[in-house]
Amino acid sequence: MEFQTIVYGTTAYKETLALRNRVMRQPLGLNIADEDFFKESQALILGAYEASQLLGVGVMSQQEDNWQAVDYLCVDPEIQSRGVGRQLLQKLEEMAQEAGARGVWLEARVSAQAFYEKLGYRAFGNTYQMAHAPVPHIKMDKRFE
Repeated sequence: MEFQTIVYGTTAYKETLALRNRVMRQPLGLNIADEDFFKESQALILGAYEASQLLGVGVMSQQEDNWQAVDYLCVDPEIQSRGVGRQLLQKLEEMAQEAGARGVWLEARVSAQAFYEKLGYRAFGNTYQMAHAPVPHIKMDKRFE
């Protein structure tokens, strides 16, 4: 597996949207095309590939107080449990540390909370639903200091 930075608006970027739509929106009866992704023009978009096949994608953005946020972490369900998500998240964390970030935070689906906890994330606050993903979420973070 190799990691490639993906440029916003390219064909490869559109492929990440298709994967995220299939995995994260269509099962909820939603369409990712109804969302505005312009903020991703300033984000780090990292694809995990095997040969030329997109296996997963991570999107990370700069936040206040020198934190990074993982806005999306999505892996093709046909290959989940093969370590792609873990490796993708670890690569994003590595890149955040290299950029001098104090830590990473994210809004995890409660169904994925245990996955993040195994990788050193801690949950905080109450659960809530996001308008574009109406399933229970919880904020989680991992400090590098």
